[in-house]
Amino acid sequence: MAQMSRHGRLAREYWQTYRPWALAGLGSQDEQEAHFVRLDLRVAEKIGQLTQELLQEVPVGERATARAAVRSQAQELVYAEEVFLEREPGTEHREL
Repeated sequence: MAQMSRHGRLAREYWQTYRPWALAGLGSQDEQEAHFVRLDLRVAEKIGQLTQELLQEVPVGERATARAAVRSQAQELVYAEEVFLEREPGTEHREL
């Protein structure tokens, strides 16, 4: 199985903390692991694509210096869509 980067590990930790029912619904440990590996790959790809799209809006001469900030913005947007899903009832008091 493919190695998981920080995106998948963070998603798994988030689900363990805030989405335990959804996590259990993924099935066995192997099925859960496979889900987060796929999620990790999807998130990494989306961050890369969105970074490139956002960089197109930056003047050419400023792209090199703006790259890190743009990538951070892209990551935040993708995480909101793919990783930090709605918390399940009863987990609001938990801290990650």
